[in-house]
Formats: sequence, C-alpha cells, structure tokens
Amino acid sequence: MNINFKEELKTTLTNCEDPFRAIKDIQDENGIALTQIRPALPLLDLLEVKRLDFHLAVLDDMKDRLIKRIQELAQRDDKEQLETLLEKSFAVINLTHVTPIVMEIVKHMPKIPDKYVKYIVEHEQIYSRAPIELKRLIWTDNHTLFQKELQPIISQYLVNVEEQLLQCDHNYFLQLPKQRRQTSPTIQSLVHMIGTNIKLYDIVRTSLQKLFQRTKIVHYSSLRLLLLMAFHDLENNSVSKSDSIHIFVWTLDAALKERKLDLKKQREIEQFLDAHARDTDIINKHIPFVLTDPNIVSILAKSCILLLHKQVDDEIPLPRSNKELQFLLKLLNMGLYAWDVLDGAMSFHDAIDSKLLTHYLPFLIRLIVENRLNTDISSSSILKTLLPQTEFVQYMINNRLACQLFLRFIIETYHQKQFWLATQLIPYLNELIEYGSADKVFLHQFVYFVRQSVEQIHYIGILLDKFFVLQAQGHEFILYYGLILLKHILSKTNGTNLVSKYLYQSFKPTRDHSTFIHDKYHQLIRDYEECLRQIQTREQTQQQVSTDKQNSFSIFH
Repeated sequence: MNINFKEELKTTLTNCEDPFRAIKDIQDENGIALTQIRPALPLLDLLEVKRLDFHLAVLDDMKDRLIKRIQELAQRDDKEQLETLLEKSFAVINLTHVTPIVMEIVKHMPKIPDKYVKYIVEHEQIYSRAPIELKRLIWTDNHTLFQKELQPIISQYLVNVEEQLLQCDHNYFLQLPKQRRQTSPTIQSLVHMIGTNIKLYDIVRTSLQKLFQRTKIVHYSSLRLLLLMAFHDLENNSVSKSDSIHIFVWTLDAALKERKLDLKKQREIEQFLDAHARDTDIINKHIPFVLTDPNIVSILAKSCILLLHKQVDDEIPLPRSNKELQFLLKLLNMGLYAWDVLDGAMSFHDAIDSKLLTHYLPFLIRLIVENRLNTDISSSSILKTLLPQTEFVQYMINNRLACQLFLRFIIETYHQKQFWLATQLIPYLNELIEYGSADKVFLHQFVYFVRQSVEQIHYIGILLDKFFVLQAQGHEFILYYGLILLKHILSKTNGTNLVSKYLYQSFKPTRDHSTFIHDKYHQLIRDYEECLRQIQTREQTQQQVSTDKQNSFSIFH
C-alpha cells in the first residue's frame, strides 16, 4: 500500500508543470485498479460525484468481505499474512471507514508489536473504537489505563446500591443473588471487560480490596462476590476456577439464595477453612473481605438470632455450649472486623470475647423467654429482665459483634410481630447512633420489616416517638426513613391524625438538610393534603347520602 501523504501531495503539486496531469497520475496510482471501473469514472465526474465519495462507497461495500477474509486467515492461523496486512494497513487506521478493518486484523494478532499498541493508546479516538479483545491485551500490560476504565463502573455500582437502599417497597437483602448479578449493568460490564483474562480479574479483585481498606465501604465486598459468582454462572469458566475462595463463596451464595446458613453449609465452610488454615492470604485477606459483605453479615446475624430462639425451644440454656452458634459468631465477627484483619491488627483465628457468650447472649435469651411468658402486653408494662443499662450499652459500643446482634435482634422482633418486646428495646437504638442504628443498611431492613409486620399504627407511633423523632434532625437518613414511615401510615385507618402530629414539626427538614430530603418532605405534604381532600370528599358524600335518605323518609311519612 503506497500512500501519498499530505506533505508528499503538496510537494508534488507545487513542483509539477501540469497540475491537472499530476492530479490524474495520483488518481490513477491510488485509485481502484479495475479495468471494468475505469470507463465509469468520467461519467461519475460529469455527475459531480466526488472520487472520495465513490471510494468510500466501494470501501463500505467491501468492508464485510474484508473482515470475513481476515477471520478466515485467523482461523487458519496464518500469522505471517496477518502481520503483512497489519504492516501495510496500519498507516490508515485514522480513517474512520478503514478503522474497523485494521482493528479486525489487530484483534486476531497473537502478539501486537509495541509500536502499534503505543499508537492506539495515545490516540483516544482510535482507542475508543478498539474491539474489547484488543483492549484486554492493552489492559494486561497497562494497569493504569485499566484502572481508569474501572473507576466509573465501580462508582456507578455504589450509586445503584445507595439508590436501592433508599427504596423501602422492597428489601434489597431479600433479592436473589443470581437475579441481582444478572440484572446489574455493572456486573455485566465487568464480565464483558474481563472475558477469560485471569490477570484482569485479579486486578479487579485486588482493586476492590484496596478500595475497601482505603474507604471502609462494605459494598466493595458485595461487588467482589457478585463478580466471582457471575463468572461461576458461565459454565466451565476458567476465571471463577482461578479464584482461591471460589468454593467458599459458592457456599455462601447458596446460603443467600436460601436465606439461611444451615448446618450442612456450615460444615462445608468449616472444612474449607480447615483445609486452608495455613494459607494466610486466604484466611486473613480473602475470607474476611468476603465476610464483610452486608448481605453475608445480614444472613449470619439472622442465623445467630434464630439459633437463640431455637435454644429457648430446645431448652439449651447456655450459648457457650452451642458449637453451631459459636461458629456462626466467629464468621460474623470476622466480617465485622474485616478492616482490622486486613490492616494486621487482628487475625481470623482470634477468639471471640468470652463475655459475649457468658453474659451478653444470655441476656438476649432471657428477653426471649420473658416475652413468651408475658401476658400483659399493654404499653404500660415493662420488662422484668432489668438490663444493666450502662454496662449493656457500653459493651455494645465497644463490641461490634454485640451491637450487630442487637440490631438484628430488634429487626427479628418486629419481623416476628413481638411488638411489646420491640417497644421495650427501641430506646437502646438512640445509644447506638454512631455504631449502626443510623446506618442505611440497618434502617433499610428495619423500616421494611416494620412496614411489613406492623398493622396497628399505635406501635409505629411509639417507634417514632422513642427513636425517629429524637434523632431525625441530627441524622438525615433517620429523617428520610421517618418520612417513609409517615407515608406508610397515611394508607392506614386514622393515619392522617398520626401523620399530622409529626409532619409539620418533628419531621420538617431544616436549611442544613439536602435538596433530596426537602423534595421527599414536600411530596409527603402533597400526599397528606390529597389524603385529607379524599377524606373530606368521602365525608361529604356520606353526609349527602344520609341527608337524601332522611328526605326520602320524610316524604313517605
């Protein structure tokens, strides 16, 4: 391919004696060398069809044939021919109509010369049009460029999760994990980017762990699990099999699907941990990072609380005698202290605080027993199991495991419709504001189960008075979820009376609150006013019907 570039053309036309003759020679030299086409060219000139347009039309017609021919050469593994084609055609890669053809050659090259790779990377317009196969080869050697591509995708994943946590019509943590990863554009984009390139997968995995260590955002762990299982969904996939904790994550994924970690799966996890007990990378890096996923934390905490209820049913008095409970607690503890383990301040093999088993959990069991035995569920009756409040609260503040178990205990108490016990425990949430009760992950699940379980708005009023009203102005997301509860109350009988109690004072956002909160608040006011209008219309209609009946009665008598 002998191409006359701009400077060569300029030199030729400047120094020639007959420009028209020079132009004709250039056209003859660089035009399509087919005798059948030559006679038609003068006619196209008369029709004012530019030679450029003509050549581009021919090129578009031939593009698919050329690409097919290149694919045939690749199937025959004709490396020499491909190299020759690349060398001759790369000079025109900047031409938009030719770029796909050159990229097709590059895509099938087993090894791309550095000079071509460097040129593509340095020219954004060409790089953006590169096929994914070529980009993977570039990313394998250029980690910085790959990280640049990853950053907006990972950021979008966090945005999507935050948006879902702000929706209480569904519980984000009850969504089936396979459905979540198959419907997530982020996961599908990452799978497409990585393909079967194990090195790129390792870069993503390492990047997510580093991001967690830098920010403590637990959703990076969720993304790591979803990505691994997305590759697992692809049968015989080499990427998932290359991950050292593939079996471990597979078992956890099954537990999420069934919404419980049964004894069989616990044994499988225990066997995996025993088999890799001396592998510090697995035990003190990969496992804690996976266990900090809020979906895993949720299922482990729920399993622990349900085991406490089971202990009461089976009349097993001491948590320290329950090996199944202790194993779940160990996993949960590692998830909650994952950052400390990755930072080297803790180890997976560190024992759980004995006081949790001998003092704290027995308190929770006593609460369960008293709730079952109690017959007076009026709001004036109080717990007989007096908790040493200062010691009890201080222990939860100092122990993330105890705090997480208590938060889950309250969620399960509402879920099981044990409202009397729940109302006794609500005040403790005010003491745990900085330790989880103001977190979106907790509030999302808590408010969901309150809305699903509580039919009497009286109990929601108690919850609002004892927690949401006290914390709404100082914590934006508590205010937000309080507005969600008020919106829920509107649909209940006499709900407008309870809403009016809070709407214009306790839950009115201030200047310091975000536009998002103000929009939600004003929308709730509109819903409230519409509800009042509907009630007023209903009352007027009923009054009119009653009046008509009385008039009819008077006529006949």
